[in-house]
Amino acid sequence: MKVLIVEDTKTITHLIQVYLMGWGLEFFEAGNGVQGLARAREVKPDLIISDVQMPEMDGFALCAAVRADPILFSTPFVMLTSLKDDASRQRGRLVGASAFLNKPVVVDDLREKVRSILKLPASKF
Repeated sequence: MKVLIVEDTKTITHLIQVYLMGWGLEFFEAGNGVQGLARAREVKPDLIISDVQMPEMDGFALCAAVRADPILFSTPFVMLTSLKDDASRQRGRLVGASAFLNKPVVVDDLREKVRSILKLPASKF
């Protein structure tokens, strides 16, 4: 299964990949929403994990663009953000996010969310 990580901080991208090892996932990366949308159209991922606050195109705009794309519209989309206000969560739901996780990411929460979205087996980490 293919997972696209759209994140402007390389360290966080790497950590997400490390956290999700063990299921044989194939990872793809993009550093902002514009690159993320192009990459998603190229690789057609099974899941997109995206930061919200990024240059050029934020995660909200990326999610809305994914939902408007006739090929990508049903791709599960997990938003990661340090924004903790209810308005941001509501905005995420309105643009079609499948899940909204706070940064710093709780490893077990991320693993469980990805496992349940992709219907992966329980894994020993």
